[in-house]
Amino acid sequence: MTRHLLRLIWNRKRQNFLLTVEIFFSFLTLFGVVLIAMQYANNARHPVGYQIARVWSIGVDRKEPAGDPAVRARHRETYDQLVRALGDMPEIEVVAAGFTGPYSNSNWGSGTDLTGGRNVNFGVNSVTDGYRDLFDIPIAEGRWFSREDDAATWKPVVINRRLAHQIFGEGNAVGQIIPEAPDRDDPDPASAAKRLSKRIVGVIDEFRQDGELSAPQNYLFYRMRLDSADPEANLPERIFVRLRPGTPASFEESLVKRAMAVAGSWSFEVEAVEDMRTDKLRSYTTPLMVVGTIAGFLLLMVALGLTGVVWQSVTQRIREFGLRRAKGATIPNVRVQVLSEIALMTSLAVVAAVILLAQVPLLPLPRDLTGIPASVFMASIVVTVIAIYVLTLACGWQPSRLATRIQPAEALHYE
Repeated sequence: MTRHLLRLIWNRKRQNFLLTVEIFFSFLTLFGVVLIAMQYANNARHPVGYQIARVWSIGVDRKEPAGDPAVRARHRETYDQLVRALGDMPEIEVVAAGFTGPYSNSNWGSGTDLTGGRNVNFGVNSVTDGYRDLFDIPIAEGRWFSREDDAATWKPVVINRRLAHQIFGEGNAVGQIIPEAPDRDDPDPASAAKRLSKRIVGVIDEFRQDGELSAPQNYLFYRMRLDSADPEANLPERIFVRLRPGTPASFEESLVKRAMAVAGSWSFEVEAVEDMRTDKLRSYTTPLMVVGTIAGFLLLMVALGLTGVVWQSVTQRIREFGLRRAKGATIPNVRVQVLSEIALMTSLAVVAAVILLAQVPLLPLPRDLTGIPASVFMASIVVTVIAIYVLTLACGWQPSRLATRIQPAEALHYE
């Protein structure tokens, strides 16, 4: 039966080839949309690791480069005064400062070469001690930064479980020093000791800075001290405040006035983190909707083309279907033949597309693509295969009904 159907398809190879190519590219386009959607759905199942209710983010423009050590020291002192002044306002529960925060477009990435030649990449943030309380970040092991780290001769860091597992496996990470490999270009022992000074004081479950739809990643927090005498210490780029329940939006004006009274010429941009979340989610979903719209139009074109081609094929094969009916073929037999031809062409396109997609894990692709779990990748293929078969068979259903209405007498009178 399959050999006979292949022969029938080959006899009309020109139009069937074009149709198969359309199905092939429709499959790839639909697969891309399904893969992105399923990846987002998979990411949304995991916790983000923080709470943003009633939290405002204050972007700071210092109006002056901070390259000179004296300028950095003056800026750090101003930040310290700002945090204290805002914390004294009765409408504010908690104040913290940091390089970046949830749903911010500012990102800091880093990596380290571990002993043994392994390389580990992670997101980085530098924050003050109040950051954990402000965003209500759960501590899984150890503790968050505190005043007991003031006298430390090493850099206290907090990492998430993902990074801890990647570096130390199943072992306890608290109290461990991140074991970096020596730098061949810098054999100075003092420099090596400085690099080996990151000691883990706590482990958190998760921290996905870009929100629910972003992929889970390794993450590391450095401690930021606004009273530090180190001229190389990091300066914050944002101040975060959590408001008391019932604080109106009009409080923003009072907040900015207090900040400007302390900082002088500095300018401030206040934004609710909830609004930042909306913008960040829109940045993820907008490309998906655009690609989805393109895929929808392509599938519509394929559906219309397939329906028209099959319809035309049925009208041109009146004698064939009439003779089959005259020889005893039932209505279901004729319908199955038409739908089987469509399914066979679809299978040829699907097999070619799946073989092509099977090469994707072997390609040197960006980390955003290589980080997609195999289960999500395979599930996207399965969903796309089902969707393509449903579409093509649905397009052939009405023409197959037309074929079943052909009477044997029509074949005998056909000229």
